[in-house]
Amino acid sequence: MLLGIVALVLSAVMAMHSLRGTALVGCAAGSSCDSVLGSRWSSLMGVIPVAGLAAGVYLAILLCLFFVRDKEIAPLAWKMLLVFGGAILGSAIWFFILQKWILGQFCKYCLATHSVGIIVTGLLWYQAHRSCPSKWNPVCGAAGLLLAAGLALFQLSTTPKVAYDRGDSANALPVLKADETPVLGSEDAAYRINLMFDYQCSHCRKIHFAAKDITESRPDIAFVLVPCPLSYACNPYIPASGRDQFAGSCDLARLALAVWFAEPDKFAEFDEWLFTAEDPAKGWYPRTVEAATLKAAQLLGGEQQLFEAERNAAVNTVFTKSFELFGRTTMQGKSGIPRLVYQSQWIIPEVDDADGLMEILSKEFNIQ
Repeated sequence: MLLGIVALVLSAVMAMHSLRGTALVGCAAGSSCDSVLGSRWSSLMGVIPVAGLAAGVYLAILLCLFFVRDKEIAPLAWKMLLVFGGAILGSAIWFFILQKWILGQFCKYCLATHSVGIIVTGLLWYQAHRSCPSKWNPVCGAAGLLLAAGLALFQLSTTPKVAYDRGDSANALPVLKADETPVLGSEDAAYRINLMFDYQCSHCRKIHFAAKDITESRPDIAFVLVPCPLSYACNPYIPASGRDQFAGSCDLARLALAVWFAEPDKFAEFDEWLFTAEDPAKGWYPRTVEAATLKAAQLLGGEQQLFEAERNAAVNTVFTKSFELFGRTTMQGKSGIPRLVYQSQWIIPEVDDADGLMEILSKEFNIQ
């Protein structure tokens, strides 16, 4: 019962986050936790939070546990508990698969809830076998697993391929010029869209390469790269709260801008390198500041050249405009990146490829 209460509270907190956009401790904007909980997979048909369903299951478990000592009701209560346990176990497996192979990111709140749920399931099945043995017990457990499989199939068939948050600004937003920051695509493109990102954000990486694919097929579209570190070490709009989940982001962005201002032709190589670190077991991971510093110095011809490039006042100018743009386009529950800003509109997209991103641009920015 105690573990059930813990899981119920965690599920309720995540459900409230989905419904109201309230901040969660340890889930900074753009973090893996924030990305998972704000993804299109966190709800059914964009309406019902899956965490809310989990809270309902744990509440039902607690209610059933009140009746397991009643001799008349106990057999039915234990069978229901076995069904709920199977549903919890199956859901934990499904959402692990979802985070590992579809989203490529993990939510600490989700993992904690699933871990507690698996322990609860094990205890329920063990106690049911001892207290109320029946030939129907395995059938009830399997029924719960089938319910979880049904949830997975329902999500796969109904979850949209693209999703996004959007907003509008009543006043003109800061504009970064072509000579102030790097550009993906032609500097003379008819549509110039600001792309805000962090080199330690895995979803930013996906959007970054989707944007690059678009510029290769659409010369009339360009993305102005706006490094926007999510570390409170330099971003005044990120509250300081315990461990900095994006420690090093400021340095990576500063190194990238320093390379671009000093050797524009070398930036594309450095930018690609920052986003392409892969581990066979863990997948993509952010580059360390130490490794990035060595790479930047190599591209610029030495440590002295890099030192001089980092002292360029233009780097701080880009940071100032970038943070102002971040602050002006941040709303309650809509503070994540990557973020696309065009004229007075902005969107936080969630897509799998360039086609999905182009679909959003056509719909929201009227780019045909």
